[in-house]
Amino acid sequence: MSMKTVSTIVIGDQPDAMEAAIACASTWSAHLDVVCLSGSQFEVPMIFSPDVALGYEAILNTARSDLEEIEERVLERLRGETVTSRVDASVRSDGNLRASLTEACRYSDLVVLPSPDDSAVMKSVLEQILYSSRVPLLVVPDDAAISFDTILLAWDESEVALAAIRAALPLLRDAGTVEIVMVESKGATEGRDVAVMLERQGVKAPLNVLPLSGRSVSDVLQGRAQEIGADLIVMGAYGHRRLREVLLGGVTRSMMERPDRPLLLAR
Repeated sequence: MSMKTVSTIVIGDQPDAMEAAIACASTWSAHLDVVCLSGSQFEVPMIFSPDVALGYEAILNTARSDLEEIEERVLERLRGETVTSRVDASVRSDGNLRASLTEACRYSDLVVLPSPDDSAVMKSVLEQILYSSRVPLLVVPDDAAISFDTILLAWDESEVALAAIRAALPLLRDAGTVEIVMVESKGATEGRDVAVMLERQGVKAPLNVLPLSGRSVSDVLQGRAQEIGADLIVMGAYGHRRLREVLLGGVTRSMMERPDRPLLLAR
């Protein structure tokens, strides 16, 4: 399997990952889908009362106006690019916003989004894509170069870590250097099976077991990524959904909050 459809989401004045998404689509000769959203679309409550309904149409009118501007901006950015693309600027009410996002991205091979930083809106979108669409997610820090020549695989024998490695296989096969990193392993054989799996896929990936030495797991992973000049970190995403909030596991959350290079997440 190769990456043939890449998606990204552009939300009003929120930071976007258009440059990274275009770079990915160009590298793989993939199709690019761009979903446009207005920030006001996140303001419509899911439960309506007469008072709420009174302002509903006004909010949707604002969304329509915003989406016209966003679509124009996206189309202008895509002008001159050689990738095939489709821009979806449909108005989505909050009643079906999350379901619409899931549907819009579920057939993609990869969704590219910016690092959420302190944006509650972007965190909500990231949650929806990762936990409902179940599509691999590439989180890109500001101004990050898009290259996948050196890749670090964060491995802990979990199902989500294995899912992330499988999702990254198209990238791993083309990479020049791949390293499996385990933190505080209980035995030397714990990473052997995944290394054998990768070798059968044509990917040579040595296993490096690192101690915590008083550091957090995320610090160990990011430190090793810095040492080998990793272009990408691949890891499983932990967490569960509670109403509208995602509660990511500690390592996932730390890596998301302080990304210093692209991060591929999957479940």
